[in-house]
Amino acid sequence: MTTSRLGRLLGYDGVIATLLLGAFRYFLVSLSFVGCLVPMLAFQALVGWQATHVALWLGAAAVLPVAPALHALVRAAAALLDSEPHVAQTFWQAFADAVRHRWGSALALGAAVLVLGYDIALLGADAGVLLGAVAVAAVVAAIVVAAAFLSDSPLRGAAYALAAARIVLQRPHLALVWLLLAALAALATSLPVIGAVAWLSTPALASVAATICTRTLGFDRARERVGA
Repeated sequence: MTTSRLGRLLGYDGVIATLLLGAFRYFLVSLSFVGCLVPMLAFQALVGWQATHVALWLGAAAVLPVAPALHALVRAAAALLDSEPHVAQTFWQAFADAVRHRWGSALALGAAVLVLGYDIALLGADAGVLLGAVAVAAVVAAIVVAAAFLSDSPLRGAAYALAAARIVLQRPHLALVWLLLAALAALATSLPVIGAVAWLSTPALASVAATICTRTLGFDRARERVGA
């Protein structure tokens, strides 16, 4: 009896091995996502915010991989929830598909960052301008995340962007959940001592949580209404 219990606990297909393998799969997905953020992190570390044309355009270029990375993260999160193997391969295949077929999301996000940067540089960083910039950024971010969840849609171009925007309008509670989870993930990575470690687990955990909420709160019904 004791031997069988130890075998279930310590065996190659035991509880501990299963938990470690699951944690490693989450780690691979998070590491893949962080790898896509290297241009943005490098820009922040080497250049940072500056009210110059070069800095603003470099900042917009640095966020171009973010939208494809979000598409890939959502696809990998679904694979994690469904216990599919090779989640890292799923991530990079989805990233390549997003670059080929969903490049409009990346350009839209880069353009939004560029416009918001020029607004702050030209109008100043007072409370009203910053509040407006944060509101616009939140709306753009919600639409980009909605587009990531629509990554398997046959829609293209403006129809695809419109479908994502309509889902955000029809399911604002979903958009708030996505933004809250993203804010919590960003906060976790900024904590002292454990922040660096959080980079290696939080992206996958936040995406899985967002996918669970999306499946639970009626995203599929909203997607049917927009013809996706």
